[in-house]
Amino acid sequence: MKIKRIAIAGAGVAGISILKFFVNDKRFGKNLEIDIYDAPKTMGRGYAYQHDDDHLVINLPAEEMSLTADSDDYIKWLEKTGHEVKSFTSRRVYGEYMHSTLTSFSDAHDNINIIKKYAENIVFNEESGTYTLRADNVSCDYDAVFLMTGELSYSDPYKLKGDSNYFYNPYPIEDNLKHLTGRIGIIGSGLSAIDSFRYLIRNGHKKVYVLSRSGEMPAVRGTHFDIEPQHFTLEAALQYERDGLIPLEKLLGLFKLEMEAQQVDSSLFERKTDRPEIDLKYDLEHPESVGKLQYLITDLEETFKVLFKYLSRRDKRTFLKEYHPYISGNHSPMPPYGANEILQWIDEGKLVFMHGMESASADNGFTVTFDDGKSEHFDILINATGPVKSIEKDDTKLLQNMYDAMLLEADEFGGVLINKNHEIISPRFGTLENFYTIGALSAGSDYLIRGVGMLASETEDLVNHFFEHGL
Repeated sequence: MKIKRIAIAGAGVAGISILKFFVNDKRFGKNLEIDIYDAPKTMGRGYAYQHDDDHLVINLPAEEMSLTADSDDYIKWLEKTGHEVKSFTSRRVYGEYMHSTLTSFSDAHDNINIIKKYAENIVFNEESGTYTLRADNVSCDYDAVFLMTGELSYSDPYKLKGDSNYFYNPYPIEDNLKHLTGRIGIIGSGLSAIDSFRYLIRNGHKKVYVLSRSGEMPAVRGTHFDIEPQHFTLEAALQYERDGLIPLEKLLGLFKLEMEAQQVDSSLFERKTDRPEIDLKYDLEHPESVGKLQYLITDLEETFKVLFKYLSRRDKRTFLKEYHPYISGNHSPMPPYGANEILQWIDEGKLVFMHGMESASADNGFTVTFDDGKSEHFDILINATGPVKSIEKDDTKLLQNMYDAMLLEADEFGGVLINKNHEIISPRFGTLENFYTIGALSAGSDYLIRGVGMLASETEDLVNHFFEHGL
């Protein structure tokens, strides 16, 4: 019996999900040898869920965060390990759950090996159709690779990386943002910015400034609704399919019909004023109408994901520019208690939002200029703008080595080029069989695949494809 060797590069949510579906599949046996790679610090936790401050909370309820076939697995683990069972848990606690899940798989199967090394390069061997993975000056050959590296590297919009008192990436916050003094500005107003100012204010900073271009914050989670789609369905949309494409205008028409049928007010998409003290209050005061919009979007995720692949290049550009911001702005809402906390800090003068940011430069500290021509000086700047979307801007060693060797090709809409089975398409070698990726690297093909639930669903398809075609 010939043993097939498999490498999983990355042991975060996607990597552990891949492993989960292998071990739970009846076709899994001693004929497979699986090595899972990641750096010791993030092994079994991923970058987002490593050891950090307990007040950094996941914005998805615990009921949606299971890593196994049992949807209550995370809740049961919280109970079993003596953690408080609540809807919104800390990222650190979830990281412990992830690590525990990975360890349980490894302990139960002697053909699963945890390798605490970060993959530095992957090379395709054209003659044999195998892959050589290099990590810490050690090389191993594999029949299949699952590239599960998570988000791309952090963006640096004002090119300040390396300057003193500029924190290019705030994570882990408990390590990077300790003992800061002086006037602090946080660049960005999304979830990373929220993590940063929550930590600083909770640890005694009297005033923190949030600097951004627009000032828009994530929405506040509203009342839960179960939506039964009536118009925006795959069956209805596929009636308009011609030559493998569906016009965007037809999908927009179906979505508008769905909003009317579900009695969702379309004006909610325009509710944001980019002033947090107004926007957060509005969502808190209208939990039912806002919640219905949010859960309509959530319940249509699967449909969005499939239909996105049917858009032409022109329609994709139009959708991402004109309509995606409305979806994104209501897709990952923060818990209500977090919004109340922010409003309290605004009222107390501890949190100041300044939007219209145009530029930032190092100048005995930092000078930030706004679109009204005014400027402000800060002693410290914390970059909380999130990851880049394009692999061409990524600076991680593994991805850049493969991109430079033309093993990977950038997708115009994010990530890398892949086929419908999530196999990577190389500009040198064409479709690379048994070389899979998902998550940030499949963003150009997979719309909204980010959350634990969506990743878990998609990774099962990858494992199925390998069993059907890779053995």
